[in-house]
Amino acid sequence: MRSYKEAFSAYWHPVAFAHELKERPLAARLLETELVVWRTGTGVAATQRYCAHRGADLCGGHVTGEGLRCGFHGWTYGQDGRCVQVPSQPAVPIPARAALSSYQAVERYGLIWVCLAPQPAAPLPEWPELEDGSVATVSLPRLDWNTSAGRLIEIVLDVAHLSWVHDGTFGNPQQQEVAPYEVERKPHGVRAQISYPALAPSIGGAPPKVDRTTLTYDVFLPFAARLTFKPTVFYAHTVYAIASPWSEEKMQCFYFSSYHPRLRNHFPDMFVKSELAILEQDRLVAEAQRPLAHPLDFTSEVHVRADRLPLEYRRALIALRTGQAVEPPTPD
Repeated sequence: MRSYKEAFSAYWHPVAFAHELKERPLAARLLETELVVWRTGTGVAATQRYCAHRGADLCGGHVTGEGLRCGFHGWTYGQDGRCVQVPSQPAVPIPARAALSSYQAVERYGLIWVCLAPQPAAPLPEWPELEDGSVATVSLPRLDWNTSAGRLIEIVLDVAHLSWVHDGTFGNPQQQEVAPYEVERKPHGVRAQISYPALAPSIGGAPPKVDRTTLTYDVFLPFAARLTFKPTVFYAHTVYAIASPWSEEKMQCFYFSSYHPRLRNHFPDMFVKSELAILEQDRLVAEAQRPLAHPLDFTSEVHVRADRLPLEYRRALIALRTGQAVEPPTPD
């Protein structure tokens, strides 16, 4: 079986919000690989973080017209990682070994994405609504959790936990039963739709009201989920959760929402406040689960039909890890 790093290196993962990457190079980490990302004249670049000369941190350097210049001795590297300038001896040929490991990088959806493999195994998720001008967006600060990327996506997909974990935010403690739902397998992952009697946010101090909300889950393997909320008394909005693995047991999540532009004056602040509270409830559960690493089978747990969506996601992720089809158990 392939290692965790080997299995997921060939996929695109976000390493920063685009607004975080300014004129200076930025540190990033992905699958136990220390990176530095920077803006070029044509886009973005990503290489190993430490200079090939004396191991200096290139995040302390500067971006020039020639590339990324190390702040220690001025060695400068192009987007492909090759050294193009050694100021201390400009007349001498640059050693062939004076090069950094370089990786594919692209900016899209307000994120900086990196693929560690020479050829990506799959394209980026297709979220056209984020590029056609029909919606506005708001993001949360990056979420650093001590759990695996797969664990985070599973809790996002977990229908049965809403009324328990999210009591006091949007969960409805009176709705404990999960009605039967179908899961559709898609080329990019899995998809499901449920109806849930969520508690609408309290307005003007009035008690929260039950709002039957349609939730549409759309998963893009390996670690991206789009969740659309369609209430009956409020505009629809969509949440995007992309878990980026630092290692098999730690990840950071890039979490943002799209919403109707008419709500620009009200939605962002409400979303940030409520979603941070909701995600803190999830974090406490996810970081306490064992193992922290995403399970590679189903034998250590007991499942029921209400778990079908996270089970189908896990089945697909195990298949990516092992390179073969893995059927989930028949739920009790």
